[in-house]
Amino acid sequence: MEKHREIGDEGEAYVLQLSYDTYLKYWCYPNPKDEKGDYKEICDLLILFRNTAIIISVKNHHYDGDYDKYQKKVIEKSTKQLNGAYRKLFQNVKDVYISHPDRGPEKFEPQRYQHIFRITINVGEQFEQYNLSDQVEGKGFINIFDKDTFEAIIDELDTINDLTDYLIKREQLLSSNMKLGDACREKDLLAIFITNAREFPEFIKSEKEAQRGGCEGAWDKYIQSKAFTYKKHKDGPSYFIDKMVANEVLKLSDGESLAKELMNTTRFERRQLANNIFSLIQKYQSTIANLLVRRYHVHNDIGHLVIYYSSDIAEHDVDEVVKLAAEIYAYKYGEKDVVVIAATDNLKQYKFGLFKKHDGPVAQEATERLEKLIESFGWFKNEQKTEQRDTEFPT
Repeated sequence: MEKHREIGDEGEAYVLQLSYDTYLKYWCYPNPKDEKGDYKEICDLLILFRNTAIIISVKNHHYDGDYDKYQKKVIEKSTKQLNGAYRKLFQNVKDVYISHPDRGPEKFEPQRYQHIFRITINVGEQFEQYNLSDQVEGKGFINIFDKDTFEAIIDELDTINDLTDYLIKREQLLSSNMKLGDACREKDLLAIFITNAREFPEFIKSEKEAQRGGCEGAWDKYIQSKAFTYKKHKDGPSYFIDKMVANEVLKLSDGESLAKELMNTTRFERRQLANNIFSLIQKYQSTIANLLVRRYHVHNDIGHLVIYYSSDIAEHDVDEVVKLAAEIYAYKYGEKDVVVIAATDNLKQYKFGLFKKHDGPVAQEATERLEKLIESFGWFKNEQKTEQRDTEFPT
């Protein structure tokens, strides 16, 4: 019960909330233990997605005005725990096995992760003037958030790619030996980052310039702005992708691999993908019999092939096309990974495909087979380019 006393009911509830009630849930390992080692808890929450690992320590300290006590009970203790978790996971000579709630023990593979973040979240009584980071010489960087600011971050940056981008650039900013000053608090930084093309401008590196440049109060101005309302409205269609992954893709036998490809996109990219699907279906549904139309675009070096097929085409014929289409497009355009999303009238009867190309040149035999398929399908003879113009915020 030592763990329960340390973070309390509120801390435990927050770990469960992050694990099951946010977009992070598919990749969360709450309270992971070294399953085949000492069986000790490694951290409060571990998030693993593609090449990103996020190690989280949750504390439940109610601030009573004594900052030294807060520093000792929250920062120092959490930093020690996070660095211990890092050593266990990334500097261990022995293999470590952890369990996901929906799976059995699996081997942790440290070499897979290029981006590694250590995060402290204090869920106790909130206060504004806390240090945003902690660094111990030679042991790495610790991100520090309170509950309110972390929830604002994962609400605004509600994809793994958006969150990772912020954490990378935030760490670069706070590691640069500059003094941020009291003018910029976490949510102000977040607002400036979002509205400045996902970068931190130079002015926030000076307390005087930060006040003059609009850092202080930037968050309140942002959430009351027309730009905020515009973005929320325009992002609406993008959540179709999230729901499709949750309700359709993850139910497939190989759904997790496909879900990771679809989730490897920013919110803006999902907006574009969803609008591509909607516009293609709307343009061609209920128009011509025996019709199959394709639209292809690329995000993060992953090809996304959207297919509309008329409802009169036999299902086994559609299945055959979907099965082959991803490989054909990977061969034709060179993307290593290609995802296929197919649907008929009114976005019904989803079909999905995924092809992951091996490194190296395509074998001659495979080339001949794919060229014959392209010829038999009659593809790529009359391609038309479609421009989709959109901006995250109004111009």
